[in-house]
Amino acid sequence: MTLTPAATQDLERALADISGARASLLSVVASLTPDDLARSRRGGWTIGRVLEHVIESEQMYAKLLAHLCGRTAPDLSGPAVDDIEQVQQLLHHSRNAVLSAVDGVDEDTLYRLARVGHEEYSVLSGLENVALHDREHRDQIDDLLASQRARSAGSRASAPVTIRDAVAADLPRITDIYNHFVRTSPATFDLEPFTVEQRMEWFSHYANTGPHRLLVAESDGAICAYAGTSQFRTKPAYDTTVEVTIYCAPEATGRGVGPQLYTALFDAIRGEDLHIAIAGITLPNEASCTLHERFGFRRVGVMPQVGRKFDRYWDVAWYQRELGVKFAGT
Repeated sequence: MTLTPAATQDLERALADISGARASLLSVVASLTPDDLARSRRGGWTIGRVLEHVIESEQMYAKLLAHLCGRTAPDLSGPAVDDIEQVQQLLHHSRNAVLSAVDGVDEDTLYRLARVGHEEYSVLSGLENVALHDREHRDQIDDLLASQRARSAGSRASAPVTIRDAVAADLPRITDIYNHFVRTSPATFDLEPFTVEQRMEWFSHYANTGPHRLLVAESDGAICAYAGTSQFRTKPAYDTTVEVTIYCAPEATGRGVGPQLYTALFDAIRGEDLHIAIAGITLPNEASCTLHERFGFRRVGVMPQVGRKFDRYWDVAWYQRELGVKFAGT
C-alpha cells in the first residue's frame, strides 16, 4: 500500500523533526570535552549518563518501531559511553536502526495503534517521541553545562541576592524557571510547560501576609529562584499544614540562594497558625534532601514508583518539619 499525500506529509514531517532534533543534540555533543562527560549536579546524573539514556531510549524505540512494522528487531546492545567519539558512533548507529525500521512503511502501519505495556503507540507517535527525547535531553545537558559554568563563576564572585515577596510582574520569570524543570527534570511531575496565563490561577493563591507566601530571590536585577508555602490539602483540618516548594535557575545553583530563600520564607510565616511543613522530593536528589534536612526536615516516608516521567518510574520521599507554633487556643 502506498502512502496518500496526507500520510506522506505526516511521515516526512516526523522524519524532518527527528533529523532537526538530532542535529541540535549532536551540536552540543560535538562541543563537549572528555571532562564534561563526568559533570553532574550533586546526586544527579552525569552528562555521560544522560547520553547513555538517550542512546538506550532510541534503541528501545528502534526495536518498538521494528515490531510495529513487522520486522526483526535489531541487535543494538553496545558498550557504555566512554568518550565523545563513541557517543557519536552509538547515536549514529541507533538512528540508522530507527530509519531502517520505518523505511517503506505503509499507511495502515503508520497510524495503527498497538498496546505496549500500559501505553499505545503507532509508528508516527514513536517517531514523535524520538524527537521529543532528543530535545529534552539536549536541554538537560545544556542545564548541566550552565550549572557548571555558574559554579565556576560563583567561585570567583557572586552578586548579592535580594529576597522579597513575589509580585505579578515576576510571573513570566517564575514560569520560565519552572518550565525549565518541567522539560528537563523529575523534580516536578508536570509533563507539559505552562504559559504565563496558565500560571496566573496558581499565583493567585499567594499573598504578602498569611500562611501561603511566595518569595523570590533577585540577583543583578533578575529573578534567579523562588520558594513558597501552599495549601497541603483542601480539607479544613489540614489548614495548619503547608507544603513547601523551591526552584532555583541553573545559574543560581551552588551560590547559597536556596538557604537564603528558606531562611526568609520560614521567617515570613513565623507567628502564623501553622504546625507542620511538608516537602515532597523526587529521588534521587541529594541537594534538595540536604537543604531540607538543614532546615529541620526529617524523612517520614518514601512512596516507590508513584510518578512516571522520561520513560521511567520515580520514587518520592516525604519530609516533614514541625514549625514550633501551638495549635490555636492552647
